[in-house]
Amino acid sequence: MIKVRGYRILVKPKEIEHMSKGGIITTVPGTQEDKLEKAGQQFGTVVGIGHTCWKGEELGEPWCELGDSILFSRHAGRFVYDPSNEEEALFIMNDTDVLAVVRENYNG
Repeated sequence: MIKVRGYRILVKPKEIEHMSKGGIITTVPGTQEDKLEKAGQQFGTVVGIGHTCWKGEELGEPWCELGDSILFSRHAGRFVYDPSNEEEALFIMNDTDVLAVVRENYNG
């Protein structure tokens, strides 16, 4: 299990569900994944939050919680593997790398 420190968050990226018969992962043209890839963006789920996230003067109160679905830049953070589950790929990134929280029925 990875426990993040400071102003970092731990994110499980959304899994790519398109695989060819030969086992090659592809992005189907016109799908949401294709559009996000072209825009350089990615979705993920927050699985860990450091104790000083969003504590800076300019950042204010935390606006992201464990379990939130977020949007982040494809180049944000570092790609890591959890030593307790080497098949699970995760990202460690700064709290400021979160571009948006994605919620259904969001009203403001």
